Amino acid sequence: MSTDSAPDTPRLVVDLNRCQSYGQCVYAAPTVFRFHGEEALEYDYAPDPSTRREVERAAAACPVQAITLGRATEPAPLTPERAR
Repeated sequence: MSTDSAPDTPRLVVDLNRCQSYGQCVYAAPTVFRFHGEEALEYDYAPDPSTRREVERAAAACPVQAITLGRATEPAPLTPERAR
């Protein structure tokens, strides 16, 4: 399977140094964001385009503005879900 993303696929970047694990993104977009353990945030780098509205809400809800949403300009990293 290729790791290429279509140009209109949303691409997420989370500044994990800025993230304070408030979890607002997890509540706004639970199919994209989740906690691993108590504080380690995990997320889908290239979520399904159908989740864009949820992801936009999650980015807006982040108290420290650690989430940015853009367009895919390079291949997404290979994640376990994408490797299947």
